[in-house]
Amino acid sequence: MKILTVNVHAWLEENQMEKIDILARDIAEKQYDVIAMQEVNQLMNNKIIFDDIREENYAWVLLETLQKYTDTDYYLHWSNSHIGFGKYNEGVAVITRHKIKAEDEFYCTFAQSVRTISARRIVGITINYEGQDIEFYSCHMNLPNCETEDMGKNIQTILNRTQNNNLKILMGDFNTDAIGNKKDYENILAQGLFDTYTMAEKKDNGITVDKNIHGWDNDKAQKRLDYIFSNKKLKVKESKVIFNNKNKEIVSDHFGIEVEIEF
Repeated sequence: MKILTVNVHAWLEENQMEKIDILARDIAEKQYDVIAMQEVNQLMNNKIIFDDIREENYAWVLLETLQKYTDTDYYLHWSNSHIGFGKYNEGVAVITRHKIKAEDEFYCTFAQSVRTISARRIVGITINYEGQDIEFYSCHMNLPNCETEDMGKNIQTILNRTQNNNLKILMGDFNTDAIGNKKDYENILAQGLFDTYTMAEKKDNGITVDKNIHGWDNDKAQKRLDYIFSNKKLKVKESKVIFNNKNKEIVSDHFGIEVEIEF
């Protein structure tokens, strides 16, 4: 199984359509089983296409672009988390080439209003892969020092969303630097999670941000902010940073994480 997570910084990038094209071509080439994305934006006032998805929803545009490069059908689940930059529905999304058995969306935070930046909505899907049900969650978490939220409690809300023994995979931007904030990173693991980067037989340096970005304005150091966690130990063949100008061109202010798991 190949999975990918990337904070796409949607519609805030220069040469945005070129970068969407880079991502679409990579998805077509790699045939990922599941892709999780964060900061999947759409303008609040654009016309609704269906449900809550509006014209120029980043994930929708990505799927349309993807059709130019592959005949594989991909399924999308997107949800709005909060208002971003005063004009966007800032959401999270999961894309999969497998039939979705169940889908879900919920706030993992105490704050649950689109007008509150600390409100963090999660999208989840369940697929059946080689005979087992696996749950995937796209997560964009608050910084660990958020005064109104507790990272541990937020993660427990995700893990306890379903009461079963399924493998649960949490993917995304956890806004926690495993290099510079080891205590906060260890708190995430203490919730009962395993880092696929640590479990990987083959890996690189894991760096997903190499400059100061929004939320980390005064921190120019290299950071590991993006992760793929699981609630069970896995056989991870490789964890690789992608879209970092070494392994594919840059598409966002975050690099992506590509992981291959053997079942």
